[in-house]
Amino acid sequence: MTNGRHIIKNGLRGLKLIIVLDSNEYIFYLNEKIENFNKMFQRVGFYVHLHKSIRNEVLKNIRDDQKNSFYKLIIENNILVNEEPLSLELFKKYEMLGFKKGDITIASFCEKIKADFLITENRDFLKSKKFNFQVLSLQKFLEMFKLI
Repeated sequence: MTNGRHIIKNGLRGLKLIIVLDSNEYIFYLNEKIENFNKMFQRVGFYVHLHKSIRNEVLKNIRDDQKNSFYKLIIENNILVNEEPLSLELFKKYEMLGFKKGDITIASFCEKIKADFLITENRDFLKSKKFNFQVLSLQKFLEMFKLI
């Protein structure tokens, strides 16, 4: 399952989940305005983190007129941007497991921040079982938490 941290407040049990969205999720949203994308940000207890390498990949693959929308999405949804470098040790770990360069960065970031979920449409990630975090498509994630 997940590594989600439980919070007890006023007798109610909630879940605090650390979520990383792959660059493709942002790009698909900005290009196609995926209808259910924003539902992820309406749930209390979901904390979305964005590494600078993912941000840079998104910016490289969207039109100039979409960049303001991307930054607005980050700000309005309190997405936590991480500018810290990733460890060489984690890079080597995922390289030894046979991952490609961009995937190595994302997997290393997820492990570094102890992410509970990576949301991606990347088939290599979706097929692999080599992670300390759960990998799901956006559709499967939203279904799991009954957001659609």
